[in-house]
Formats: sequence, C-alpha cells, structure tokens
Amino acid sequence: MSLPIGKDHQLILTSVMMMNKLLHLNHHPGTSPSPFKTHISSFNDDFIELAESYCYPMGGGQPSDHAVLSNKRFSCNIQDVRGKETLMHYFEKISGEFEVGDEITCIIDTKRRNQLCKMHTAQHLISALANEEWKAETVGNQIGVESTRIDLKFENRDVFDASHLQSIVNNEIDNALEVKMNFREVNDLLDDPLVRINMDRMPPNINLWRTIAIGDIDVCPCAGTHVANTREIPQLEITRVKSKGAGKLRVEYKLNE
Repeated sequence: MSLPIGKDHQLILTSVMMMNKLLHLNHHPGTSPSPFKTHISSFNDDFIELAESYCYPMGGGQPSDHAVLSNKRFSCNIQDVRGKETLMHYFEKISGEFEVGDEITCIIDTKRRNQLCKMHTAQHLISALANEEWKAETVGNQIGVESTRIDLKFENRDVFDASHLQSIVNNEIDNALEVKMNFREVNDLLDDPLVRINMDRMPPNINLWRTIAIGDIDVCPCAGTHVANTREIPQLEITRVKSKGAGKLRVEYKLNE
C-alpha cells in the first residue's frame, strides 16, 4: 500500500493505537489465514463486534475481508469489515440466533484474501519501480480482486512507458524477492533510501510504523496484507492508462493467473 497523504493513512494510525484489536497486523504473510475462535461482544441490526478479530478492515485502498461466522446455533456471511475504535463486521444471510457472549468460529475467505495479498504486493512493486524509473509519486490506489488501479503523479508524464513498467515489474516478480514485515521507528525510516514516500508529510505524532519491505526495492509503511515472496504473484498485465489531470496518470492492471 503506497499510501497517498490524507485519509488513507487513518488505517495505520488506528493500527498503532489498536494493536490488540487489529490482529492481522502481527501476521505476515497475510495469505491463507487460519480460522479463529472468539466471542461476540456486541451487535446491532447491521454488524457484529467481536472480542478479537483477524479480519482485515477496509482501508488504505484495500477492500475488507469476507468471512463466515458460525457456531452450533447460527451462521452468517460477513461482507464488509470496517474499523475505527472497534471493528464492525457487517453481516448478511444470517440463520439461527445468537447473543452477546456466544463463542463463534470465524473462517476468512482465503481465496479472496490471497488474491488481495497478491494484488497489494504487486501495487507496491509498481509504485516503487515507477518512482525508480521516472520519480513518479503514488497519489492514490484502489486494490481489487479482478483489477487494481494506481494514480501516479509525474514531473513529466510523457516519459511514462507502460510496456516498460510491465516488463520490469514482471522481472522482479520472477526474481522471487522476499517480502518482509516489521515495525520501525520513524527516524529509522527517514534514513532509509528505500522509503519512497515523503515521511515529513506523515502524521507527526506516530513514532512506530508497520512496514513492508520487498527485497532491496521498496520499504513502505503499510497496514495491508501481502504475500511472502513475489514468486507467488502471477504475471502482471497493464490493461489501461488514463489521464487524471495535469501530470497524473491512472494505471490499471490485472494478474494473469
């Protein structure tokens, strides 16, 4: 997640403040999450709050996990997860009855999660290599299951070459680069040449950041889910390049399974 400055940083801010609630943060790689047991702590007509959750909440350009909650008395599908001070698991297709305190099992949709992990890690590669080649800055992104778009800002967008970007990204995918996660202090990130975002524009009251590092290509503060190695990502195809105003291009891509 090469995050634009602004509201998309809220997930990382919340992550640092809610380390005990956003449990996915401590898990890397994010692929194939295991089912987990927890308790229902509250609910209303729209969502269920769990005592703890490993589900990914929508944020930073990445959509939320889907999941199934169940026990012997009820089951429901979770189609959206959102979080600020708490994680709200929005449900549909509920059968049976439940109440506060019930123990439940949550099974995250691993096919969806794994695809989003691949898409998100590919987004980091595109953002990093576009910056390396043309000093492009990622100013927006929307990760999807079928396709993903990234908004890039250039000093001179005429220098951009989509076929070249596709080629060098696929080369790095083939290079089987390790993808690592850790937590780093802001001063450490300021001194790291692989950090391509402007840390001076990040919220000044946060000292510890969850970071994703891909080989010796990129280091980025990120609360998203990722693969363990770039070899898990299928070959990428840039499907569309669209003008988004002065100096900006929207690059859309898919993964060819």
